[in-house]
Amino acid sequence: MKNLDSKVIWLICKYASPIKYYFGTRHFYLGEEWVKKGNKVYIFTSNSNHLTKSLPSFKGKSFKEDINGIDTIWLNTFKSKTNNGFSRIVSWFHFEWQVLTVSKKKFHKPDVIIVSSLSLLSVVSGLILSKRYKAKFILEIRDIWPLSIIELGHYSKWHPFILFLSWVEKLGYKKADVIVGTMPNLEEHVKNKIKSYKKVVCVPQGINLDFYKNKSFLSDHFMDEVFTKIKGKFIVAYIGTINPNNPIDLLLEAAEILKKRTDIFFLILGDGSRRNFLKVKYSNLNNVKFIDPINKSLVNHFLQNVSVCFDSLDSSIAKYGLSRNKWIDYMYAAKPIICSFSGFQSMINEVNAGSFVPYGDAKALAMEIEKYAAMDKIDLQRMGQRGHDYIISNRNFSKLALDYLKLMD
Repeated sequence: MKNLDSKVIWLICKYASPIKYYFGTRHFYLGEEWVKKGNKVYIFTSNSNHLTKSLPSFKGKSFKEDINGIDTIWLNTFKSKTNNGFSRIVSWFHFEWQVLTVSKKKFHKPDVIIVSSLSLLSVVSGLILSKRYKAKFILEIRDIWPLSIIELGHYSKWHPFILFLSWVEKLGYKKADVIVGTMPNLEEHVKNKIKSYKKVVCVPQGINLDFYKNKSFLSDHFMDEVFTKIKGKFIVAYIGTINPNNPIDLLLEAAEILKKRTDIFFLILGDGSRRNFLKVKYSNLNNVKFIDPINKSLVNHFLQNVSVCFDSLDSSIAKYGLSRNKWIDYMYAAKPIICSFSGFQSMINEVNAGSFVPYGDAKALAMEIEKYAAMDKIDLQRMGQRGHDYIISNRNFSKLALDYLKLMD
Protein backbone atom coordinates (compact mmCIF):
# COMPACT_ATOMS: atom_id res chain seq x y z
CA MET A 1 0.00 0.00 0.00
CA LYS A 2 1.32 3.43 -0.94
CA ASN A 3 2.58 5.70 1.84
CA LEU A 4 0.39 8.81 1.93
CA ASP A 5 3.49 11.02 2.05
CA SER A 6 5.25 9.27 -0.83
CA LYS A 7 4.87 10.13 -4.47
CA VAL A 8 4.98 8.38 -7.80
CA ILE A 9 7.36 10.35 -10.00
CA TRP A 10 7.66 9.97 -13.76
CA LEU A 11 10.72 11.66 -15.22
CA ILE A 12 11.03 12.02 -19.00
CA CYS A 13 14.39 12.83 -20.56
CA LYS A 14 15.79 11.43 -23.79
CA TYR A 15 19.38 11.78 -22.58
CA ALA A 16 18.98 10.58 -18.99
CA SER A 17 21.78 8.10 -18.39
CA PRO A 18 22.86 5.89 -15.47
CA ILE A 19 26.56 5.57 -14.76
CA LYS A 20 26.18 1.82 -15.37
CA TYR A 21 26.13 2.42 -19.12
CA TYR A 22 27.65 5.83 -19.70
CA PHE A 23 28.08 9.15 -17.92
CA GLY A 24 25.71 9.35 -14.95
CA THR A 25 23.26 12.24 -15.26
CA ARG A 26 21.51 14.13 -12.48
CA HIS A 27 18.20 12.37 -13.18
CA PHE A 28 19.45 9.06 -11.80
CA TYR A 29 21.28 10.61 -8.85
CA LEU A 30 18.14 12.56 -7.86
CA GLY A 31 15.99 9.50 -8.55
CA GLU A 32 18.06 7.33 -6.23
CA GLU A 33 17.60 9.86 -3.43
CA TRP A 34 13.85 10.05 -4.05
CA VAL A 35 13.64 6.25 -3.85
CA LYS A 36 15.57 6.27 -0.55
CA LYS A 37 12.93 8.64 0.81
CA GLY A 38 10.12 6.22 -0.03
CA ASN A 39 9.00 7.45 -3.44
CA LYS A 40 8.35 5.38 -6.57
CA VAL A 41 10.40 6.62 -9.51
CA TYR A 42 10.14 5.88 -13.23
CA ILE A 43 12.63 7.32 -15.70
CA PHE A 44 11.72 7.24 -19.39
CA THR A 45 14.88 7.49 -21.47
CA SER A 46 16.24 6.52 -24.88
CA ASN A 47 18.77 3.94 -25.99
CA SER A 48 19.89 6.41 -28.66
CA ASN A 49 22.65 8.86 -27.75
CA HIS A 50 25.09 10.20 -30.35
CA LEU A 51 27.83 10.37 -27.68
CA THR A 52 27.94 6.65 -26.88
CA LYS A 53 27.17 3.22 -28.27
CA SER A 54 27.12 1.51 -24.87
CA LEU A 55 23.39 1.90 -24.15
CA PRO A 56 21.13 -1.20 -24.10
CA SER A 57 20.25 -2.79 -27.42
CA PHE A 58 17.03 -4.77 -27.59
CA LYS A 59 14.12 -5.75 -29.81
CA GLY A 60 10.68 -4.26 -29.43
CA LYS A 61 9.45 -0.88 -28.23
CA SER A 62 10.80 -0.87 -24.68
CA PHE A 63 12.93 -2.59 -22.06
CA LYS A 64 12.34 -2.15 -18.32
CA GLU A 65 15.32 -2.31 -15.98
CA ASP A 66 15.70 -1.74 -12.25
CA ILE A 67 18.66 0.57 -11.65
CA ASN A 68 19.23 1.18 -7.95
CA GLY A 69 15.51 1.06 -7.25
CA ILE A 70 14.52 3.22 -10.22
CA ASP A 71 12.19 1.69 -12.79
CA THR A 72 14.10 2.63 -15.91
CA ILE A 73 12.05 2.46 -19.10
CA TRP A 74 14.44 2.24 -22.05
CA LEU A 75 12.68 3.23 -25.26
CA ASN A 76 13.95 1.88 -28.56
CA THR A 77 14.60 5.05 -30.53
CA PHE A 78 15.91 5.92 -33.97
CA LYS A 79 19.69 6.18 -33.77
CA SER A 80 21.30 9.53 -34.55
CA LYS A 81 25.05 9.46 -35.18
CA THR A 82 25.67 13.20 -34.93
CA ASN A 83 25.03 16.09 -32.56
CA ASN A 84 23.13 18.06 -35.18
CA GLY A 85 21.24 17.61 -38.39
CA PHE A 86 18.01 16.06 -39.56
CA SER A 87 18.63 12.59 -38.07
CA ARG A 88 18.87 14.00 -34.54
CA ILE A 89 15.53 15.78 -34.93
CA VAL A 90 13.96 12.55 -36.23
CA SER A 91 15.28 10.78 -33.13
CA TRP A 92 13.70 13.43 -30.91
CA PHE A 93 10.26 13.03 -32.49
CA HIS A 94 10.53 9.25 -32.40
CA PHE A 95 11.37 9.30 -28.69
CA GLU A 96 8.26 11.37 -27.89
CA TRP A 97 6.12 8.98 -29.91
CA GLN A 98 7.55 6.07 -27.94
CA VAL A 99 6.91 7.86 -24.63
CA LEU A 100 3.27 8.41 -25.51
CA THR A 101 2.56 4.98 -26.98
CA VAL A 102 4.51 2.60 -24.72
CA SER A 103 2.21 0.45 -22.61
CA LYS A 104 1.82 1.84 -19.09
CA LYS A 105 -0.72 -0.66 -17.74
CA LYS A 106 1.70 -2.05 -15.16
CA PHE A 107 3.06 1.34 -14.08
CA HIS A 108 1.92 3.17 -10.97
CA LYS A 109 -0.16 6.25 -11.80
CA PRO A 110 2.03 9.37 -11.52
CA ASP A 111 1.52 12.13 -8.98
CA VAL A 112 4.23 14.20 -10.65
CA ILE A 113 5.61 14.25 -14.19
CA ILE A 114 8.99 15.92 -14.72
CA VAL A 115 10.22 16.78 -18.19
CA SER A 116 13.93 17.56 -18.40
CA SER A 117 15.34 19.19 -21.53
CA LEU A 118 16.85 18.26 -23.88
CA SER A 119 14.84 17.44 -25.93
CA LEU A 120 12.45 20.35 -25.60
CA LEU A 121 9.86 18.28 -27.49
CA SER A 122 9.28 16.30 -24.28
CA VAL A 123 7.21 19.31 -23.16
CA VAL A 124 4.46 18.06 -25.45
CA SER A 125 4.47 14.43 -24.30
CA GLY A 126 4.82 15.55 -20.67
CA LEU A 127 1.82 17.85 -20.91
CA ILE A 128 -0.33 15.20 -22.59
CA LEU A 129 0.52 12.64 -19.90
CA SER A 130 0.06 15.09 -17.04
CA LYS A 131 -3.44 15.91 -18.33
CA ARG A 132 -4.23 12.22 -18.83
CA TYR A 133 -3.23 11.26 -15.29
CA LYS A 134 -4.07 14.58 -13.57
CA ALA A 135 -0.46 14.83 -12.39
CA LYS A 136 1.58 17.87 -11.43
CA PHE A 137 3.75 19.03 -14.33
CA ILE A 138 7.33 20.20 -13.69
CA LEU A 139 9.49 21.50 -16.52
CA GLU A 140 13.25 21.30 -15.92
CA ILE A 141 15.53 23.44 -18.08
CA ARG A 142 19.18 22.37 -18.20
CA ASP A 143 19.93 24.12 -21.48
CA ILE A 144 17.92 27.12 -22.69
CA TRP A 145 16.59 26.12 -26.11
CA PRO A 146 16.14 27.41 -28.71
CA LEU A 147 18.26 30.35 -27.43
CA SER A 148 21.35 28.12 -27.15
CA ILE A 149 21.19 26.95 -30.73
CA ILE A 150 20.56 30.50 -31.96
CA GLU A 151 23.48 31.96 -29.98
CA LEU A 152 25.99 29.12 -30.19
CA GLY A 153 24.86 27.34 -33.34
CA HIS A 154 24.26 30.58 -35.25
CA TYR A 155 20.81 29.55 -36.49
CA SER A 156 18.32 32.21 -37.50
CA LYS A 157 15.52 32.81 -35.02
CA TRP A 158 13.22 32.85 -38.06
CA HIS A 159 14.09 29.31 -39.12
CA PRO A 160 10.82 27.31 -39.21
CA PHE A 161 12.04 24.67 -36.75
CA ILE A 162 13.41 27.34 -34.39
CA LEU A 163 10.02 29.08 -34.48
CA PHE A 164 8.38 25.75 -33.65
CA LEU A 165 10.75 25.18 -30.72
CA SER A 166 10.05 28.72 -29.47
CA TRP A 167 6.36 27.90 -29.44
CA VAL A 168 7.03 24.66 -27.52
CA GLU A 169 9.22 26.53 -25.03
CA LYS A 170 6.53 29.14 -24.33
CA LEU A 171 3.89 26.41 -24.04
CA GLY A 172 5.98 24.67 -21.39
CA TYR A 173 6.58 27.85 -19.41
CA LYS A 174 2.90 28.74 -19.54
CA LYS A 175 1.53 25.33 -18.56
CA ALA A 176 4.13 24.13 -16.04
CA ASP A 177 3.11 24.05 -12.39
CA VAL A 178 6.77 24.64 -11.58
CA ILE A 179 9.72 25.58 -13.80
CA VAL A 180 13.05 24.28 -12.53
CA GLY A 181 16.30 25.70 -13.88
CA THR A 182 19.82 24.48 -13.23
CA MET A 183 20.92 28.06 -13.91
CA PRO A 184 20.37 30.61 -11.10
CA ASN A 185 18.77 33.41 -13.11
CA LEU A 186 16.40 31.49 -15.40
CA GLU A 187 13.40 33.49 -14.19
CA GLU A 188 14.64 36.56 -16.07
CA HIS A 189 14.54 34.55 -19.31
CA VAL A 190 11.07 33.20 -18.55
CA LYS A 191 9.83 36.77 -17.91
CA ASN A 192 11.15 37.77 -21.32
CA LYS A 193 9.19 34.97 -22.97
CA ILE A 194 5.75 35.00 -21.34
CA LYS A 195 3.71 37.37 -19.20
CA SER A 196 2.27 34.84 -16.79
CA TYR A 197 3.84 31.77 -15.17
CA LYS A 198 3.46 30.03 -11.83
CA LYS A 199 6.87 29.43 -10.28
CA VAL A 200 10.56 29.37 -11.25
CA VAL A 201 13.08 27.72 -8.92
CA CYS A 202 16.79 26.92 -9.26
CA VAL A 203 17.83 23.36 -8.44
CA PRO A 204 21.44 23.45 -9.65
CA GLN A 205 23.80 20.75 -10.83
CA GLY A 206 25.01 18.55 -8.00
CA ILE A 207 27.72 16.19 -6.88
CA ASN A 208 27.44 12.45 -6.41
CA LEU A 209 29.65 11.88 -3.37
CA ASP A 210 29.60 8.10 -3.85
CA PHE A 211 31.45 8.61 -7.14
CA TYR A 212 34.51 9.78 -5.19
CA LYS A 213 34.50 7.06 -2.52
CA ASN A 214 36.70 4.73 -4.54
CA LYS A 215 39.68 6.88 -5.46
CA SER A 216 41.25 6.34 -8.86
CA PHE A 217 44.85 7.23 -9.62
CA LEU A 218 46.64 8.05 -12.83
CA SER A 219 49.44 5.74 -13.92
CA ASP A 220 53.04 6.49 -12.98
CA HIS A 221 53.81 6.80 -16.68
CA PHE A 222 51.11 9.47 -17.15
CA MET A 223 52.22 11.38 -14.07
CA ASP A 224 55.85 11.30 -15.18
CA GLU A 225 55.02 12.36 -18.73
CA VAL A 226 52.79 15.26 -17.69
CA PHE A 227 54.00 16.58 -14.35
CA THR A 228 57.66 15.66 -13.80
CA LYS A 229 59.12 18.37 -16.05
CA ILE A 230 56.86 21.09 -14.63
CA LYS A 231 57.14 20.15 -10.97
CA GLY A 232 57.26 23.24 -8.79
CA LYS A 233 55.63 25.50 -11.38
CA PHE A 234 52.32 27.33 -10.92
CA ILE A 235 49.96 25.23 -13.08
CA VAL A 236 46.80 26.62 -14.66
CA ALA A 237 44.53 23.82 -15.92
CA TYR A 238 41.51 23.56 -18.17
CA ILE A 239 39.59 20.28 -18.36
CA GLY A 240 36.73 19.74 -20.79
CA THR A 241 35.51 20.00 -24.34
CA ILE A 242 37.37 22.36 -26.66
CA ASN A 243 34.80 23.82 -29.02
CA PRO A 244 33.04 27.14 -29.76
CA ASN A 245 30.69 26.56 -26.81
CA ASN A 246 33.68 26.20 -24.47
CA PRO A 247 36.18 28.77 -25.80
CA ILE A 248 39.72 28.55 -24.44
CA ASP A 249 41.25 30.99 -26.94
CA LEU A 250 41.54 33.61 -24.20
CA LEU A 251 43.50 31.24 -21.97
CA LEU A 252 45.99 30.65 -24.77
CA GLU A 253 46.25 34.38 -25.42
CA ALA A 254 47.05 34.83 -21.74
CA ALA A 255 49.66 32.07 -22.01
CA GLU A 256 51.24 33.99 -24.89
CA ILE A 257 51.33 37.16 -22.78
CA LEU A 258 52.96 35.20 -19.94
CA LYS A 259 55.37 33.16 -22.08
CA LYS A 260 58.41 34.76 -20.41
CA ARG A 261 57.19 33.68 -16.97
CA THR A 262 59.05 30.40 -16.63
CA ASP A 263 57.30 29.67 -13.33
CA ILE A 264 53.78 29.51 -14.85
CA PHE A 265 52.56 26.61 -17.01
CA PHE A 266 49.25 25.79 -18.75
CA LEU A 267 47.70 22.32 -19.10
CA ILE A 268 44.73 21.77 -21.40
CA LEU A 269 43.06 18.38 -21.05
CA GLY A 270 40.29 17.46 -23.45
CA ASP A 271 39.17 17.09 -27.03
CA GLY A 272 36.81 18.87 -29.38
CA SER A 273 36.33 20.50 -32.75
CA ARG A 274 38.83 23.32 -32.10
CA ARG A 275 41.56 21.35 -30.35
CA ASN A 276 43.78 20.68 -33.35
CA PHE A 277 43.37 24.21 -34.69
CA LEU A 278 44.39 25.79 -31.38
CA LYS A 279 47.18 23.29 -30.82
CA VAL A 280 48.73 24.23 -34.18
CA LYS A 281 48.09 27.97 -33.77
CA TYR A 282 49.88 28.09 -30.41
CA SER A 283 52.49 25.41 -31.11
CA ASN A 284 55.22 28.01 -30.59
CA LEU A 285 54.43 28.29 -26.89
CA ASN A 286 56.66 26.29 -24.57
CA ASN A 287 54.45 26.97 -21.57
CA VAL A 288 51.39 25.08 -22.90
CA LYS A 289 50.71 21.35 -23.12
CA PHE A 290 47.62 19.70 -24.65
CA ILE A 291 46.64 16.38 -23.06
CA ASP A 292 44.27 13.73 -24.40
CA PRO A 293 41.03 13.10 -22.44
CA ILE A 294 41.09 10.77 -19.45
CA ASN A 295 38.37 8.79 -17.70
CA LYS A 296 36.20 10.98 -15.45
CA SER A 297 37.13 8.84 -12.45
CA LEU A 298 40.74 10.04 -12.89
CA VAL A 299 39.94 13.76 -13.12
CA ASN A 300 40.12 14.42 -9.38
CA HIS A 301 43.60 12.90 -9.13
CA PHE A 302 44.72 14.98 -12.10
CA LEU A 303 43.43 18.17 -10.47
CA GLN A 304 45.27 17.46 -7.23
CA ASN A 305 48.47 18.25 -9.11
CA VAL A 306 47.49 21.69 -10.47
CA SER A 307 47.36 25.14 -8.84
CA VAL A 308 44.22 26.79 -10.24
CA CYS A 309 41.55 25.92 -12.80
CA PHE A 310 40.10 27.87 -15.71
CA ASP A 311 36.74 28.10 -17.41
CA SER A 312 35.18 30.41 -19.98
CA LEU A 313 31.87 31.18 -21.66
CA ASP A 314 30.88 33.83 -24.17
CA SER A 315 27.18 34.13 -24.92
CA SER A 316 24.19 36.30 -24.12
CA ILE A 317 22.89 33.17 -22.38
CA ALA A 318 25.44 33.97 -19.70
CA LYS A 319 23.17 36.62 -18.19
CA TYR A 320 20.95 33.83 -16.91
CA GLY A 321 23.82 32.31 -14.94
CA LEU A 322 25.69 29.04 -15.00
CA SER A 323 25.66 25.79 -13.07
CA ARG A 324 28.62 24.01 -14.60
CA ASN A 325 29.56 20.41 -13.87
CA LYS A 326 33.10 21.55 -14.59
CA TRP A 327 32.98 23.96 -11.64
CA ILE A 328 31.80 21.13 -9.39
CA ASP A 329 34.80 19.00 -10.41
CA TYR A 330 37.14 21.93 -9.84
CA MET A 331 35.66 22.88 -6.47
CA TYR A 332 35.48 19.30 -5.19
CA ALA A 333 39.20 19.06 -5.93
CA ALA A 334 39.63 22.18 -3.72
CA LYS A 335 41.14 24.25 -6.52
CA PRO A 336 40.46 27.98 -6.98
CA ILE A 337 38.76 28.90 -10.25
CA ILE A 338 39.51 31.79 -12.59
CA CYS A 339 36.58 32.19 -14.96
CA SER A 340 36.51 34.38 -18.04
CA PHE A 341 32.85 35.33 -17.96
CA SER A 342 30.77 38.50 -18.16
CA GLY A 343 27.36 37.12 -17.17
CA PHE A 344 25.35 36.49 -14.02
CA GLN A 345 27.84 35.45 -11.34
CA SER A 346 27.22 32.60 -8.91
CA MET A 347 28.92 29.80 -6.95
CA ILE A 348 32.54 30.95 -7.29
CA ASN A 349 31.94 34.45 -5.93
CA GLU A 350 29.48 33.30 -3.27
CA VAL A 351 32.19 31.71 -1.15
CA ASN A 352 35.28 33.46 -2.53
CA ALA A 353 36.51 30.27 -4.21
CA GLY A 354 38.04 32.12 -7.14
CA SER A 355 37.25 35.07 -9.36
CA PHE A 356 35.64 36.23 -12.57
CA VAL A 357 37.41 38.32 -15.21
CA PRO A 358 35.65 40.02 -18.13
CA TYR A 359 35.30 37.82 -21.17
CA GLY A 360 37.48 38.91 -24.08
CA ASP A 361 40.16 40.60 -21.98
CA ALA A 362 43.29 38.42 -22.24
CA LYS A 363 45.42 41.01 -20.48
CA ALA A 364 43.09 41.05 -17.47
CA LEU A 365 43.17 37.25 -17.40
CA ALA A 366 46.97 37.21 -17.52
CA MET A 367 47.12 39.72 -14.65
CA GLU A 368 44.69 37.61 -12.62
CA ILE A 369 46.82 34.50 -13.15
CA GLU A 370 49.89 36.43 -12.02
CA LYS A 371 48.00 37.58 -8.93
CA TYR A 372 47.20 33.99 -7.99
CA ALA A 373 50.74 32.85 -8.74
CA ALA A 374 52.00 35.45 -6.25
CA MET A 375 49.61 34.36 -3.49
CA ASP A 376 50.80 32.56 -0.41
CA LYS A 377 50.21 28.81 -0.85
CA ILE A 378 48.24 28.63 2.39
CA ASP A 379 45.86 31.37 1.19
CA LEU A 380 45.46 29.55 -2.12
CA GLN A 381 44.65 26.31 -0.32
CA ARG A 382 42.11 28.05 1.90
CA MET A 383 40.39 29.52 -1.15
CA GLY A 384 40.14 26.09 -2.75
CA GLN A 385 38.93 24.52 0.48
CA ARG A 386 36.09 27.04 0.72
CA GLY A 387 34.88 25.86 -2.68
CA HIS A 388 35.17 22.22 -1.62
CA ASP A 389 33.22 22.77 1.59
CA TYR A 390 30.52 24.69 -0.28
CA ILE A 391 30.03 21.88 -2.80
CA ILE A 392 29.84 19.19 -0.12
CA SER A 393 27.30 21.13 1.96
CA ASN A 394 25.13 22.70 -0.74
CA ARG A 395 25.40 20.62 -3.89
CA ASN A 396 25.13 17.02 -2.69
CA PHE A 397 22.23 15.20 -4.34
CA SER A 398 20.65 14.27 -1.01
CA LYS A 399 20.03 17.96 -0.29
CA LEU A 400 19.02 18.80 -3.87
CA ALA A 401 16.55 15.88 -3.93
CA LEU A 402 14.87 17.23 -0.79
CA ASP A 403 14.68 20.71 -2.32
CA TYR A 404 13.08 19.15 -5.40
CA LEU A 405 10.57 17.11 -3.39
CA LYS A 406 9.27 20.29 -1.73
CA LEU A 407 8.26 21.52 -5.20
CA MET A 408 6.10 18.43 -5.75
CA ASP A 409 3.61 19.13 -2.94
